[in-house]
Amino acid sequence: MTEFGKKFRQAREAKGISLDDVSNVTKISARMLQAIEEDHFDQLPGGVFNKGFIRAYAKHLGLNPEEAINDYLLALRQAQVDAREVWNP
Repeated sequence: MTEFGKKFRQAREAKGISLDDVSNVTKISARMLQAIEEDHFDQLPGGVFNKGFIRAYAKHLGLNPEEAINDYLLALRQAQVDAREVWNP
């Protein structure tokens, strides 16, 4: 887990709320929220949906939504670079 997902998990746990609680408010499935927290971006639907999920989740947790989107894009790029290095050592 990178700092990206960890930041969301820590903010959620600090508020004492479960993934199901967040899901009920944001209407984002708990499975998608868990994928965000675990940096499993390949489990998200992709495109603008991912940014919408990140924005809504960040806003619900009191995090800066635009900063969260930028952090997501950086983490996504790093995950893609890491995956490429595995396939092309």
